[in-house]
Amino acid sequence: MEKIKCTIERVTFQNPENGYSVLQATIKGYREEQTLVGTFHEVTVGTVLTVEGNWRVDKRYGRQFAVEKWTEELPADIIGIEKYLGSGLVKGIGPKFAKLIVAKFGLETFEVIENDFRLTPVPIVNVQYWDTKPVRVQCLIN
Repeated sequence: MEKIKCTIERVTFQNPENGYSVLQATIKGYREEQTLVGTFHEVTVGTVLTVEGNWRVDKRYGRQFAVEKWTEELPADIIGIEKYLGSGLVKGIGPKFAKLIVAKFGLETFEVIENDFRLTPVPIVNVQYWDTKPVRVQCLIN
């Protein structure tokens, strides 16, 4: 079994009943996005995963990484944090709000979100409620 760290770029298919998904991901060392297949519940664009599985070639869809186990990690760079926050996982924060938040707090964004609620200084975002599992926000737009 091979172990790979990747960032989800697109969710091509996701079965809400059993979680079976087809994902497009960037993987270090590969120029193009690679296809991951397996059971992923609630994985969104921008999510950083460490996956374990094997490469296979599907007759119809081509080369894919068949995932047997995976763990989610928080993104560690500015672009990844923006994608993660703006992916729709965090209610009330789209790509534009995510960009504002990350512009203000940079690599400390997740620490700020989880620990000290300094989001109110960000223009047009007013934090009303916070539930950190792993990072979820509901915001009011002023």
